[in-house]
Amino acid sequence: MNTEKSQQYLQEVGERLRGVRLLMGITQKQAAQATGISQSFLSSLERGQKSACTAQIISLIRYYKVPYDMIFGSEKCDYNLSDFPAGGSSEICIELLDTLVGKSRSDALITGTNNCLKLVVYIMFRTIYRENPRNSEKLFSLGFDEAMEQIKNILLAAPSNIGRFIRESHNINANRFELPPEKNPELRAFIAECENMLRSSKGAYPAKTDSDD
Repeated sequence: MNTEKSQQYLQEVGERLRGVRLLMGITQKQAAQATGISQSFLSSLERGQKSACTAQIISLIRYYKVPYDMIFGSEKCDYNLSDFPAGGSSEICIELLDTLVGKSRSDALITGTNNCLKLVVYIMFRTIYRENPRNSEKLFSLGFDEAMEQIKNILLAAPSNIGRFIRESHNINANRFELPPEKNPELRAFIAECENMLRSSKGAYPAKTDSDD
């Protein structure tokens, strides 16, 4: 294997290791402690800057509990991020969004984005909360159906409203909306996880009709 191909392979393996770790919701510190690898070495390994012996990589694969092909790849079955097991990536995706939105330096855009996130959390909180009959609905000033309908209207309009706000604002430079290169594995993992869920849900949620009420 020549030097160029060797470096490319190191970067691919490092990216796969990082993608798996992020999707599993595992920090570098946790992975390093569990496998006896120093955190600084693991960081360099994930960036393709250093190579590791096979035993070290296998120890990581076993810790992450994924097939070997997902890390090493093969001619028959190369890895796909959508095949990785879902993990605790909620904090990671919020961090990515905060980084992207923060580049706008716009308090209005940051506030609007945070409000959309709050409403999504509100949906989940209220849905789960109401399943326990001991929890009182008196906590809420809006009825469940009314609240869900209002949230649906707000979230459906959000992409168009946010896009229009960015285009019409003289204080926002849309060219700044780029994540740093080191965030690419996290971004790819997040996008793959979400789009895999969307593909899997096709046809699972038929449109509601009047006869359903």
